[in-house]
Amino acid sequence: DMNTHTSRAFPALSDAEIIANTVMWNRLVSVCEEQANALLRVAFGAVVREAGDLSAGVFDAQGRMMAQAVTGTPGHVNTMARSVNAMLAKVPADSLREGDVLVTNDPWLGAGHIFDFVVVTPVFRKDVLVAFMASTCHIVDVGGLGWSAEGRSVFEEGVLIPVMHLRRSGAINQDLLGIVAANSRVPQEARGDIISLMTCNDEGARRLLELMAEYDLDGLSTLAGFIFTRSEAAAEAAIRAVPEGVFRNEIWLDGYDAPIRLCAEMRLRDGRISVSLDGSSPALEKGINCPLTYSQAYASFGIRAALAPHVPNNHASLGLIDIDAPSGLIVSAQWPSPVTARHVVGQALPDLMLGCLAQALPDKVLAESAGALWVLAISGAGAQPFASLNVALGGMGARPDADGLSTTAFPSGVGSVPVEVAESVAPLIFHRKEFAPDSGGAGQYRGGLGQEIEVAAAEPGREMQLSAAAFERLKSGAGGRSGGQAGAPGRAEVRHADGRVTVIDSKGLYPIPAGARLWVQTPGGGGFGPPSARTPEATARDRRHELIADHPSGADQTSKNTPAGGTT
Repeated sequence: DMNTHTSRAFPALSDAEIIANTVMWNRLVSVCEEQANALLRVAFGAVVREAGDLSAGVFDAQGRMMAQAVTGTPGHVNTMARSVNAMLAKVPADSLREGDVLVTNDPWLGAGHIFDFVVVTPVFRKDVLVAFMASTCHIVDVGGLGWSAEGRSVFEEGVLIPVMHLRRSGAINQDLLGIVAANSRVPQEARGDIISLMTCNDEGARRLLELMAEYDLDGLSTLAGFIFTRSEAAAEAAIRAVPEGVFRNEIWLDGYDAPIRLCAEMRLRDGRISVSLDGSSPALEKGINCPLTYSQAYASFGIRAALAPHVPNNHASLGLIDIDAPSGLIVSAQWPSPVTARHVVGQALPDLMLGCLAQALPDKVLAESAGALWVLAISGAGAQPFASLNVALGGMGARPDADGLSTTAFPSGVGSVPVEVAESVAPLIFHRKEFAPDSGGAGQYRGGLGQEIEVAAAEPGREMQLSAAAFERLKSGAGGRSGGQAGAPGRAEVRHADGRVTVIDSKGLYPIPAGARLWVQTPGGGGFGPPSARTPEATARDRRHELIADHPSGADQTSKNTPAGGTT
């Protein structure tokens, strides 16, 4: 309830005004959802159309996010909350006209790497700028090295588009689209997805103007004030319910050539949360660096998911959380650091935040999740080159009162491209895609399972290449909570036709020779609570569904899932 149980004094409104504004607020969310669904319908790239790697939102005339679509990822929408104003700093709002559209894929203004394009459309009513519609999605290929962490700078990662007009007074910038297409290995798909972003914004703008006409609104300032005031109050009340203090946590990841450290110091005071990521590892000359905007997006999401999941995500509710870091760290990489696989770090930041909050709220915070968004970037050269992008998902951490969700991309929310679709758009065949038994950490509540996937070329004699840029937690699994055990780490191999096996143990490039198969097992989530507290009924159910092997107890599973040398 946004209108009660807070200490904040609201502007005096009648019951009728409160009801009307609440209805319009919900309608605004529906507008964003229609905007996102329009993108899902018209997107060219399977990772957008099938996996939902996108976001959509509506912003007021000052560039403040009022509402977002339910469909989408935190890494997109929370960065977009900042990127609209960043883009307007380059192209002032008062210079925009009806029919204009802005675009950029600058990682430091947008969603953290050059594959994500942000498109912003001004909305005019009666010749007055009243709002902005914004959307983001992943473009499969924009040149350079493609999906690879091998680049030593962003210059090697593809074509970078500064903030510019995608459309001016209704005329599309064909030169811009031509540049993107000329640099892409899949030019029609790249061009089509950028146009799709513009189209979904147009649909959102149309629906927004219909809403404003229905309620006879000449502007959104009153509604924005209502949304922001109540969202801030509700978020502040949720933060005040947590004991104040300073809490510290660290997580170690595989990294690239050496492990990397993520470090956080969280301060809860006066209804606000501030987090310093100082102490994290320095940026690398490999493409797993994370711009601060992306780090802020996922760290904020982790905090809000734990403390205020009931509060809508917008400018005001995000404004009570401050995430900062000295420049030049792996969580605050500066231009021109390589950033292709920045989500390797970003996906771990919610768990870093949850580890801090678990100290303030013992036994009330879920275990670590795999954070596995393993991008299966498989390409082939020759007369008919192709670039396939799919996603293999790991397990979510067990919750204080329930098992973790299996093959769920927490915290991103991205799905995977269905096998049937992946095989129809690239010369691949998937021989296996199933749950990985015993991959979830043992506990009173079991961690979510990872999955096994086996894929090969559909054509005999076809050679391919894999970029394992996002293969993380190969060395240690996701940690358990409150006595729960670690999830199993991931595994990956190239299995050759002659029986040889090439173990994939780092984020490099791996050839898949003719006749060979790629086999992966994604990591599982950590368990919650001691395994001895799990009910016999739950264990029997897991065994019946083949989620665990036929162990006499959870103890064998625990020893299997705990990597040598311990866990994070």
